Amino acid sequence: MDMNYYRKIQNAYGTKNKREKELAKTTREMARHFGDTYDTREVLLNNTVTDLMIINDTGSNPFRKKIVSRHSEPLHPGDYVFWNKRCWLITLTDPDDKTWNRGYMHLCTGLLRWQNEKGGIIERWGYSEDLKHTSAGISGNEVVTVGDNRFDFILPIDSETKKLKRDMRFPMDFEDSEEPDIYKLTNCNVKFNDESCSGRGGTMAVTLSSDVFHRHKDKKVPLGNETEVWICDYHASVCPSPSDADNTAISISGSPRLKKGVIKTYTAHFTGRRGENVTPPPFLWNVVCDCDIVQTVDGNNIQLQALDKESINKTLELQLIVGATAAAKLDITITDNF
Repeated sequence: MDMNYYRKIQNAYGTKNKREKELAKTTREMARHFGDTYDTREVLLNNTVTDLMIINDTGSNPFRKKIVSRHSEPLHPGDYVFWNKRCWLITLTDPDDKTWNRGYMHLCTGLLRWQNEKGGIIERWGYSEDLKHTSAGISGNEVVTVGDNRFDFILPIDSETKKLKRDMRFPMDFEDSEEPDIYKLTNCNVKFNDESCSGRGGTMAVTLSSDVFHRHKDKKVPLGNETEVWICDYHASVCPSPSDADNTAISISGSPRLKKGVIKTYTAHFTGRRGENVTPPPFLWNVVCDCDIVQTVDGNNIQLQALDKESINKTLELQLIVGATAAAKLDITITDNF
């Protein structure tokens, strides 16, 4: 007698005993009625449209929410949730996931920007819960007065945040500030909430301490959509020599259609005369559009996402800036369907 056959027709395949059989049945029923509650909302979990139960946390903290997902849709610390036009960071998950996945997410209140070793501008959402040192905000002597604040900033663990090192500097102020407040990374707790050993992601805490603004090193950099952002210790792209430009083909790959709410990735390609990959010159991404586009740069890749309804049927131009010119362009139409 083939018991696996009977388990399959009873939706119990893969179970070993009655308890596992009943658990599988319960999980299916819960998934079937998951969307029936008032707390279930459609969100973007990283790049994927999914459903989450979003529940107010006990107490009066509106920045922290309980979240629940179907058993088949796992949650990981360090995942981003885009909901209600805001970015949230999953900070904690329950390892007991036999029926569904449970955890907490925190509202991201700050955007950390820096330039990586390849010249790309990196952006990561995060949040801070407390000041590590309360003071009047300044310290000094008769010669100089400097800021004296520091706080922990919580970020996801990924390929770019792993490269953050002590003494790296970041602007933490309004984008239109003439001289923004600058903070320096003075400590990094990578084991703050690291579950990567079990394949579940993680978050890290970086301590940022007040530093000094340097007019000749800290620059405003265009990011597209007629916006400029401050980048510390910015090293400008160097225009390649004419011979290098003639020998290198530069292009952008990716879909010319961008569905509202969905994140899509576009890649810069640099090839030689024989079609071989070559070391790219310093370059920047630039997005030209009259609507808000969320951008995340990771090396040769950029992820784009349109969230507003007003962006539907509009066209954006994605540019690859080498030196002072757009070496490659791609027109992308924003739609409400694939």
